[in-house]
Amino acid sequence: MQPQENTVPTGIQWINKAEIAHHFRCSIRHVNKLMNRRILPFVKIGRFVRFDLAACDQAMKNYQTKSLFA
Repeated sequence: MQPQENTVPTGIQWINKAEIAHHFRCSIRHVNKLMNRRILPFVKIGRFVRFDLAACDQAMKNYQTKSLFA
């Protein structure tokens, strides 16, 4: 009998609201605003909200403004 393979993608790191707030050095309230504006991609299952760290980093890079001095 062979053990079952893990079907969960290995490249995704799922984190919660507190962890994403810490990652971006902002408040959980600000994370909620970014979620409401659909800037940060998230997954909600029941009352649990999770963020793909790489997808959120990419979303923030796409959202950033260009510097006037660059």
